[in-house]
Amino acid sequence: MTGLSSSSLPSCLLSLHLLLLLQLSSSHADPFYWINPGMLVLIAVLPVLLLQVTVGLVFLCLQHRLRGKLHAEIENLHRTFDPHFLRVPCWKITLFVIVPVLGPLVALIICYNWLHRRLAGQFLEELRNPF
Repeated sequence: MTGLSSSSLPSCLLSLHLLLLLQLSSSHADPFYWINPGMLVLIAVLPVLLLQVTVGLVFLCLQHRLRGKLHAEIENLHRTFDPHFLRVPCWKITLFVIVPVLGPLVALIICYNWLHRRLAGQFLEELRNPF
């Protein structure tokens, strides 16, 4: 032990560390050596498979809950699309046709009258007071 000086001890530890690193890197060059192709497939497929099974089970539960309500909904649809309920009065059709045509026309007439009165009033004011 007397042959080792205090200055050679860090270099000895450094060389030992480098030797260990070289041995490790030569035996396992890939840091993910523990992941084989089967493990990669499992990591890739398992979450998707679990999600698909979960969604399927939720869908089955909802379908089971709604099975009783389905008959009533079909009856409601039959009532909704019954020709008697689909008849629209003539005045509603007339209203839906006339309002989109007459609405903008009435608005245009109102705006035209307002603008005409304003411009005519301004013109008359200029005739009264030319300067």
